[in-house]
Amino acid sequence: MPKPLKFALVAAVLLLLGISAQGTAASWRAESRVDPPTIKTGSLSLLAGGAKDFQFTKLSGSALIPGSFTQAPLAMSNAGTVALSYQLDGATNSLASPTAADRALANAVQLSIYTGMDQAACEAGQSLTGQQLYVGPLGADASFASARDLGVGSTNSTENLCIRVSIPSQAPQSASGGKLSLNLRFTGQQR
Repeated sequence: MPKPLKFALVAAVLLLLGISAQGTAASWRAESRVDPPTIKTGSLSLLAGGAKDFQFTKLSGSALIPGSFTQAPLAMSNAGTVALSYQLDGATNSLASPTAADRALANAVQLSIYTGMDQAACEAGQSLTGQQLYVGPLGADASFASARDLGVGSTNSTENLCIRVSIPSQAPQSASGGKLSLNLRFTGQQR
């Protein structure tokens, strides 16, 4: 084969390869207007006794002696628009200037919190029944074993608790004459 023909054949093959190796690129674009729906947030509102800051006046006692107790019902409710879980987040003596007797009493008392007990039975001082949520001393670390759920509206949005403060029979003499202002702290969060 003559040299110019070889050269022409190689050039034709290279040209054919070069043309076939090129790609095709395309770009498409489309637009459409979308009207998004309104986004609204829910609200959390945990109430104790029907209020955000509740004065628990039913839980009172005077002249309590070792071996005695006072108890009262407390309704926990969700007044928000989303379901929530709540937890006991501490039980302390909130006296501004506690005396030695006040501190001894706060260290001696036993706090019991139950759910599922009839409110009238709780008010009447009957034996605690239902599900035990907490039994122990006062302290900033007092909490339920697990968080409690409250629904929204009329669906399980209220839970009745029975709160008992008892003075054990072996309470020290140093607690005599002591005062206690029980502060129960509850926290809630969205479920």
